[in-house]
Amino acid sequence: MNNKVLVDTQSLNTEAKILFAAKREFLDKGFAGTSVRTIAEKAGLTTGALYNKFKDKDSIFAALIGNIFDEFLSLLKQGHNDSSDGGFYSLKTTDISLITELSRQRFIRMVDFFYDNYDEMKLIICSSKGSSYEHVFDKVIELMEAETIRWLKKDGITVSRRTKFFIHVMVSSHFENLKEIFYHNLKKSEALEYVLDFNAYHCGGWKQYWMEQINGK
Repeated sequence: MNNKVLVDTQSLNTEAKILFAAKREFLDKGFAGTSVRTIAEKAGLTTGALYNKFKDKDSIFAALIGNIFDEFLSLLKQGHNDSSDGGFYSLKTTDISLITELSRQRFIRMVDFFYDNYDEMKLIICSSKGSSYEHVFDKVIELMEAETIRWLKKDGITVSRRTKFFIHVMVSSHFENLKEIFYHNLKKSEALEYVLDFNAYHCGGWKQYWMEQINGK
């Protein structure tokens, strides 16, 4: 877990003092519940000094997040591009044990990323309401929806409006389930146990759904 906030504030420059104070406030009160005035006070600065470094509260939040979310998107893209056949496997012909293992590897990579960048991901997931990052997970959902639809088409399944809606709901719930790691402040070992249980459930359900689509049920 990231312990970047555990530093000697006296040794920080003005920008670092602002970010140090802002992270604690955002994690404690959320973006919407945090004021620029409070951040400045906690940093031992005037609001004028703060505005000399950051134009607004959202820019402070963005500075704390950095490029972490873009890195997360790249991780997900790499996860299926590195697999054979451009990342695609056929749910019609592939054994469920292989599907589960490939998915398990992806989940483990995500958990590793989460805990390597814990503070930033927690800010995005738990504290971003009202900020420009509030709906950033929509990008992940769109990516995974497109990937799933490509898999369906590869297996010769007609992608109807009903199917697209189902995929949207399932992919959305998939990432809501992952957010529970941060909502409940799980230790990494607990998070790994959770995602492996979820993965087994998730893959079994998708395999059943997929075969019903193939068989025209």
